[in-house]
Amino acid sequence: MDVRFRAQRVAAIVATLTVIAVPLVLAQGASAAPVPPQDFTCGVTVFTDCNQTAHFGTPSGTSAPLVGDPSPGFTGCPAWVAVDAPVIQGTGNGIEHAVFTDAGVGSFTSTFTGTVTAEAWTVDSSGNLVAPDPSVPPFTGQLTCGFGGSFNHGNFVTHDTIHFSGTAADGSTFSIHEVDHLSTSASAAAAPNSFTVGFC
Repeated sequence: MDVRFRAQRVAAIVATLTVIAVPLVLAQGASAAPVPPQDFTCGVTVFTDCNQTAHFGTPSGTSAPLVGDPSPGFTGCPAWVAVDAPVIQGTGNGIEHAVFTDAGVGSFTSTFTGTVTAEAWTVDSSGNLVAPDPSVPPFTGQLTCGFGGSFNHGNFVTHDTIHFSGTAADGSTFSIHEVDHLSTSASAAAAPNSFTVGFC
């Protein structure tokens, strides 16, 4: 199953900056203000001095499932990983943290680990979910993922790691791993540096 969350990779940049943010580390000693996830505003709607932490209990951070994209470039995976999208629901422990300064410097991180069920869904030519793939059983197991990034006026970097290992009701097993990276630099005239590595 494509539990690698291409959606999180692509949308993670936007989503983490606008929804789920948690910093790597800034050289400031201020402690983070703990807030409920729905009140997490640092880097979402507040881009001045802020430092917040929130805890969440689902992969998406809401009651909605986390939906990924097909992953045709992954190696060693079943054929359905290239064409089906993962729909993931479950519970666990997540934490997000963000630090932003008036100087335009910031960092964010988000981590989650928990028990989830991942189901392969077919998609149409536009990538919209159609229906569960009847040839692929749902897999239930451990999901661990982390996302982070930092930026200043001239540079930006974001990265994530994702690991899922699960078992279907028929006893079959499935594992998938992914690493993504995107960075830009004011000193480089070339396009942003990015890569995705995924394997089963």
